Amino acid sequence: MNLESSRKLARRIIELFFVRRDVYGLEAKDGWKTVKKPVTIDLVMDHLQGKYCLGAHPIGREGECKWIGWEVDTASLTPPLLSRIFKLFDRRAILIHETGGRSIHVKVFFKHPIRSEDAYWLARRAAEGLRGVEFFPKQPSVGRGYGNFMRVPLGRHRKTGRIGVLIRPRSLFEVVPCEPPVPPIFSSLAEECPFRIREARMANGKIELLDTYSCTYYDGTIGECGQQLCSRRRGL
Repeated sequence: MNLESSRKLARRIIELFFVRRDVYGLEAKDGWKTVKKPVTIDLVMDHLQGKYCLGAHPIGREGECKWIGWEVDTASLTPPLLSRIFKLFDRRAILIHETGGRSIHVKVFFKHPIRSEDAYWLARRAAEGLRGVEFFPKQPSVGRGYGNFMRVPLGRHRKTGRIGVLIRPRSLFEVVPCEPPVPPIFSSLAEECPFRIREARMANGKIELLDTYSCTYYDGTIGECGQQLCSRRRGL
């Protein structure tokens, strides 16, 4: 790859992965660390040349996300995860790549940013019930922090020395960000919420179910189930 092609690829990587460009993850000889410096073309060029591997944070400074991702420890667990992701998102927006180690990463890119709380909900929902799958962002919000980052493809894995090559598509220029799904509404969250309990009362010696619900989210304490108080909807 010539210099101009490398620089073009570096710009594409910044465009796709780096929601925030004032901080990044770096895998060097002493392991992973967070570096509070600007993400530059030269930095990504060194990543592509195998000098180190970069990590990108999914949550931006304003609590926005332009992609969500999953890490699968073993290739055998990928099919059930991919089946869910392919049903939820446009296939052209889905990137699958090796890390250079034992795991595989899957990422979905959006045309415009979504709230980190909604990104967290989408990523967690796709991974729900699957063992050995981590999802990103790992937290619904980061406040003044940075949160976790994910390994950027095409970098060299420090322990194995292997490059994290692309599986599909074969080029980052083939990735077409999709329109993000409509954020989850309260009713859909409430129906599947394990902390929601339907209230009941005794009437004429029989138990009568009511149309109101309680919430046991906080330490098992009973509280009201309602949209304004829903911690799952607000991502808390």
